[in-house]
Amino acid sequence: MKNPSLHPLPYSFQCIDIEFLAFKDTFISFLHNGPVEPDVSSTLQKFGQVAPLLVQQRSENEFHLLADYPQYTAMKALGIERVACQILPYITPPWTLYSFQAFHNLSAFHKSPILQAHLLREAQQDLSEKELLQLLSLMGYKAQKYKLDELLGFLQLDMTAILGLHQGLLSPKTGKQLARIPHEDQRELVNIIATYRLGGSKQHKLMEMVLELMLRENCTVAEIANSWLPNQESSADNLPQKAQGLMQYLHDRCYPVRTAAEIQFKKFVQELQPGEKVTIEHSLSFEDDSLEVRLKFADAATLRNNWEKIQTMMQ
Repeated sequence: MKNPSLHPLPYSFQCIDIEFLAFKDTFISFLHNGPVEPDVSSTLQKFGQVAPLLVQQRSENEFHLLADYPQYTAMKALGIERVACQILPYITPPWTLYSFQAFHNLSAFHKSPILQAHLLREAQQDLSEKELLQLLSLMGYKAQKYKLDELLGFLQLDMTAILGLHQGLLSPKTGKQLARIPHEDQRELVNIIATYRLGGSKQHKLMEMVLELMLRENCTVAEIANSWLPNQESSADNLPQKAQGLMQYLHDRCYPVRTAAEIQFKKFVQELQPGEKVTIEHSLSFEDDSLEVRLKFADAATLRNNWEKIQTMMQ
């Protein structure tokens, strides 16, 4: 006897000609118009299709892709003609439709905050705020309004920043910081991050210093960058060295007093010639004039033999 509480699931599985599949909108198509992700292509070549693509049937021979976009583009590039699909019917309740997409995106090779934001923006038209927060929870986030607004805010960024977030070039924290400045400045910063291949922590530091200079000097990112770039034209430094040079330039420009104090302190230490067994450090960020001296001894016995001298010196 069938359990009356169980309902048939609103999907089926079927192999479909790949030519019948298409991106569901131009925005998704734009995001995946670049090169095929090598990890996805490699996995397909080694193991074949390990999971069905999620699609919604629009007509007899027309299906819109709802998730698994990198797998789809890789399959097309590899010349695969028929693919296994999990098919949702044309008339699928909104909550079911968006939930399926959220679950599929959780298992994606690369979880894109832009795809998540795009899904939430679509869901806004059909779901209540309570359901939207539940959908957010399915994506792996806390069901909180600020997180919903934060993700949706990414869609207001310049398209270069949107692509950077989608492709993993930019961290979500960097995306939040970029939202504070005009689109033209966003493009300049994304170009700098891409050119010098700055990771998450360096991106954050770069953003902090640039935003500080923009506010203090009322200037653009291009003006800040152009004041540093001419000095690099004849430089033989490699990319990591140039990136370090840029970060040091911004640091010196942001904190001129601290930079001057650091230079003076280094000169002072050089004059003392402390040797390899003595380390001299200043207070953190030069907050005061205190110094810390560390002595290195070969073993405990050597320290014991010199302990009285050290105590006398410190009195």
